Amino acid sequence: MSTSLLETDSLSRNFFVKSAAFGKGHMLKAVDGINLRLEPGETLGLAGESGCGKSTLARLLMGLIAPSAGVIAFRGKLLSEMGKEERFAFRKDVQMIFQDPFSSLNPRMRVGEIIGEPLAIHGLASGSERRVRIQNIMNKVGLSEDHFSRYPHEFSGGQRQRIGIARALAVSPQMIIADEPVSALDLSIQAQIINLLQELKRDFGLSLLFIAHDLSVVRHMSDRIAIMYLGKIVEIGRRDAVFSHFLHPYTEALISAIPQIIPGIRKHHTILQGDIPSPFTPPSGCPFHTRCPYAEMPLCATVAPPLEEKEPHHFCSCHFSLKLFR
Repeated sequence: MSTSLLETDSLSRNFFVKSAAFGKGHMLKAVDGINLRLEPGETLGLAGESGCGKSTLARLLMGLIAPSAGVIAFRGKLLSEMGKEERFAFRKDVQMIFQDPFSSLNPRMRVGEIIGEPLAIHGLASGSERRVRIQNIMNKVGLSEDHFSRYPHEFSGGQRQRIGIARALAVSPQMIIADEPVSALDLSIQAQIINLLQELKRDFGLSLLFIAHDLSVVRHMSDRIAIMYLGKIVEIGRRDAVFSHFLHPYTEALISAIPQIIPGIRKHHTILQGDIPSPFTPPSGCPFHTRCPYAEMPLCATVAPPLEEKEPHHFCSCHFSLKLFR
């Protein structure tokens, strides 16, 4: 594998789910053959509808769950081959910001203890040095020293998310996985957190995997964008290329659903037909063909299109992408 900061090859994760007490059960393909890479200092946006496998992919990349197939490499080293000390260093270098800023914080710990816990675990600072470091990080994310001894329930949602961000930054990571970090916040607070993440990324030289279902937010944050559907990446490319010259019908539908208020201009909306297929029984062939307005039978229904480089640095899994969108 290459020397990208983080890279996956054919990464998959299956779950066996029982349907009832004596039921046969079904195999759920939550993540199916994902190939991704993240370069140093880059922000990769990952977008898709709820239930498409984004959070499962985040947990795989964090090493919280093991893949059913495929590999993950960090700085060229496979996670599966890392020893105890290497895995411990990986835990420091890759941190996570969670969707729910309240449930991710221990309600019995004060803010200073929450932010300082990673420093204690990794032995990076102690005593007065730790307190100074915690206060510096708190100031960096917009929290005052008065917040040091308070509990999470005393804060608003936006402030709790700042606490979560400070905790992730405490150990000076190289990469942060932000799993829907603003979806639980009000719109005005979302803008504040997004701007804060961009500022911190620049100041700390971070790589960022930014996961969201809101494409307008992903566009604002990302250098490259990956679109996920039913556990698969269906399109990935540079931000401007994906938005101005998308190559997959699903991406077209997501972009057309972004609200725009422009006087005198009526926006075209692509309306998808039918419901999202069950991940227990995904469609044969192209996973999107049951909802695609351009599906041509029988090819789309029988042959799964590979994720191919259709244009320089722009990948798509669609049999007719160049015919449809050139």
